[in-house]
Amino acid sequence: MIVFNLNCSDCAFSFEGWFENTNDYNKQIKKGLLTCPSCNSTQIKKGLMAPNVSKKSNSKISKRNKSIASNVKKLKKIIEKEFDYVGDKFTEEAKKIKYGEVKERAIYGEASIEQTKELIDEDIDVLPLPFSTKKTN
Repeated sequence: MIVFNLNCSDCAFSFEGWFENTNDYNKQIKKGLLTCPSCNSTQIKKGLMAPNVSKKSNSKISKRNKSIASNVKKLKKIIEKEFDYVGDKFTEEAKKIKYGEVKERAIYGEASIEQTKELIDEDIDVLPLPFSTKKTN
């Protein structure tokens, strides 16, 4: 269904008309089936209308965003379950792992940009996470 803002040319009355599509509107105008509810005139014209944004494109974006959010939540659960949280000791712990001072394991925590650059300079792989790693408990 499509909604048109309609105006009567005779009495300037404005009203809405609902149609299956633009062709349906055009057919009714040609046959004189559209009349003004105020003065019964058949001199009806389409008025200015705001564009209708398609729900299909919005729903695709919304579904994609929900899917991304869902994947981030899943990733966060996996990391929190299977990785050791080392907090702000991330840089030191990553270096200890790299140089064999502690047992190798998957870790996550916080590091400043300077600390991250330092790890990269020492050929220690780091990856920013798409969620906050700060523990609240």
